[in-house]
Amino acid sequence: MKLFVSGAAGFIGSNYVRWLLANSDDQVTIFDKLTYAGNLESVRDLIDDKRCWFVQGDICDRDAMAAAMQGHDAVVHFAAESHVDRSILGPDAFVQTNCFGTNVVMDTARKLEIPRVVHIGTDEVYGSVEVGSST
Repeated sequence: MKLFVSGAAGFIGSNYVRWLLANSDDQVTIFDKLTYAGNLESVRDLIDDKRCWFVQGDICDRDAMAAAMQGHDAVVHFAAESHVDRSILGPDAFVQTNCFGTNVVMDTARKLEIPRVVHIGTDEVYGSVEVGSST
């Protein structure tokens, strides 16, 4: 299977790709904008694997998404603005990436007739935990 993984240079996405390469024969395209949340060093060793490719790009860019996503069997979508506190300081970036960008991911997969998209979220959307929190 050939998987397209958005946001795969981030902490969770890079660990997912690492697991895939160690536990399957899948081919993986890492697609990441490399912002504060994504770091090329997180995946540098992975892109040495002949089954893994890296494409730097923005999920909000329809043309870049279509070019990079073409030919894949499934999409795993991790890319997002993260950290709730950042969303309070700059909500526009969150709406642009997390809403518009996710729409571009889904619409591109639909147009390319990719039959499966898995959208990964985070518990951060629920905010702080009053009971059981270590802070």
